[in-house]
Amino acid sequence: MSGFDDHKDDLGKVLSVDKDKVRVELMRGQGCSSCTMRGFCFKKDEPAIFEVRSTLPLKEGDIVQLLINPGARVGSALLIFGLPLALLFASFMVAHRYFSELVSVGIAFAVMALSFLLIGLIDRKYGKRIVVNIEELDDNKTE
Repeated sequence: MSGFDDHKDDLGKVLSVDKDKVRVELMRGQGCSSCTMRGFCFKKDEPAIFEVRSTLPLKEGDIVQLLINPGARVGSALLIFGLPLALLFASFMVAHRYFSELVSVGIAFAVMALSFLLIGLIDRKYGKRIVVNIEELDDNKTE
């Protein structure tokens, strides 16, 4: 049962239900606690809360399986990790044509730092567009 579609860490706890709107807190799994890059996904000490539409008969405290589009996962990973690296290398190559190596390295790292600001702006503008669905109820209930 391992593979790309096996996302057992994508469990959430229902915080509130208002008609078809469900507020779900992502339960960080073992993968999150052992990941050194966990700070990139969500703010460190704040819960990751999603507002999801669902017609399932849910109540506060239910544990649910969250489904996040694989394309959104890949796109997010490319944005967070690929964009800074691509800008680092590209800015070094361009700067190296006009400046010394040391200055070019400084410019490249400055551009990479600016890429994180760009990622933050992109996240604010488009982050809410990532669709999170409740796929199924987990049989385990809390308390």
